[in-house]
Amino acid sequence: MYKVAIYSRKSKLTEKGDSIQNQIDLCKQHINNKFNACEFIIYEDEGYSGGNANRPQFKLMIEDAKKNKFDILICYRLDRVSRNISDFSGTIELLNNHNISFISVKEQFDTSTPMGRAMMYIASVFAQLERETIAERIRDNMLSLARSGRWLGGQTPTGFKSEPIIYYDSDMNKKKMYKLSPIKDELSMVKNLYSKYIELKSLSKLESFTLQNNIKTKNNKDFDKSSLKSILTNPVYAIADELVYEYFKNNNCDIPSPKSDFNSNHSIITYNKQSKTKKNTTLRRDKSDWIIAIGKHKGIIPSDNWIKVQYLLESNSKKAPRLNTGSIGLITPLLICKECGSKMRVSVYRRKGVTYYYYRCLMKERSKGSRCNSKNLLGSMADEMILKEIKNISINQNRLYHKLNHHRQSINSIYNKNVDKKDDLEKELKLYEQNISNLTLQISQNQSSTASKYLINQIEEFDNKINEIKKELNDITEDNEITLLKKINIDLYVELLTHFSSNIDSLTFEEKKQLLNELISNITWDGEKLEIFLKG
Repeated sequence: MYKVAIYSRKSKLTEKGDSIQNQIDLCKQHINNKFNACEFIIYEDEGYSGGNANRPQFKLMIEDAKKNKFDILICYRLDRVSRNISDFSGTIELLNNHNISFISVKEQFDTSTPMGRAMMYIASVFAQLERETIAERIRDNMLSLARSGRWLGGQTPTGFKSEPIIYYDSDMNKKKMYKLSPIKDELSMVKNLYSKYIELKSLSKLESFTLQNNIKTKNNKDFDKSSLKSILTNPVYAIADELVYEYFKNNNCDIPSPKSDFNSNHSIITYNKQSKTKKNTTLRRDKSDWIIAIGKHKGIIPSDNWIKVQYLLESNSKKAPRLNTGSIGLITPLLICKECGSKMRVSVYRRKGVTYYYYRCLMKERSKGSRCNSKNLLGSMADEMILKEIKNISINQNRLYHKLNHHRQSINSIYNKNVDKKDDLEKELKLYEQNISNLTLQISQNQSSTASKYLINQIEEFDNKINEIKKELNDITEDNEITLLKKINIDLYVELLTHFSSNIDSLTFEEKKQLLNELISNITWDGEKLEIFLKG
């Protein structure tokens, strides 16, 4: 009996195309016409584009393929799996490596044949070409719309909401477009942030100012330097006048509107400012790629102040590089302030040629003590205490050791039971294989006998038993691999603890840091005492 995986996908963005259930039914019909008996595994992704490889059921299907949970993968159409040639090629390569055939009903492709493999790659190239052509057409249309100054959607900037405008085109057809509508309280806060930054000339100081005064983002979260910079660099707040026109012109931006339109009556809409990578991270494009259009909303920041903020930000970003702390701050990635839950970081002081360092709560530092006031922790003392405490663990008497040892014994017991069961199954497998061999021999010697059909039925029964045993053996092998990995992890952990005391002093700073990270989950500081939480 073949195990067949059916993958179906449909985007919710359109009502066109075949439904999920229709795709599944067509796949089942195709397989049932091709094979006598099959067991189906269904994977369904509703509302996901073919260009998005991060689909939950698709990812599960790939993991199951790696575990050889099915023999055939079938989909209704090629682009249900992927519209990207590199992703598709990777999927096919993985299936081939695990001896899994791929069938596409619509294109009638079957990777069990050389012609099917060749035709499938050709079709996937055209599918990607079509997708890229459509994407380019959409992008060109969006660029054209952006030049009109309308709001094209997405997350609205702080101080604005999206508002529809109804209008009629030249043929008197009713149309809808969107503009940014002001939110007075939020815009008042934005004005305050601009003026404060000009006064303080520092993102760190501005961040502290917002925390001290409990000024929140539009989502009611604390501001950080990144969210503040996003507001301070957004042209949406600048008054569109001749000065700002010259600023963007000098930065080689694409400005479709004439200079005369920059008359201080409106602000700016920027398009093509950011791009997304394959890993879905956002990158800021160079200003020469920006499209600067006159928006439908009013500006709130005078152009000279907005430009001044840009120059200050650029100047500050080029200032002194971060202090190289070298071999200090041994427990930096592990240390947490118990009072507020923030990370603690190293602050370095130099007096009379001597370097001192402390661990300080990041929230305390950012809020200037208004949101957290936990005591600083002397770094050298803390590092020494942690090393001493781990050294003093007596691995042979420690409760943790006994707990780990008990867990290891349980794992060994499970592993040994699986080994015994595997031996029994392998013996049973050999017996069924021998029975099939004997029955096959009888058929060859008595081809005209009426008993042949009964012997064939018996062989099929034995063959089904063999497949069941092989599946069970495969499951046991997987379980034992996981069990062994757990046992190895415990053994490594015990070994690390056992030899920590004798080895730690001979290690470099980075090696000590790495070893502590492998042993410790986190360390908390409540202003009076340190608490260590070991892994496991």
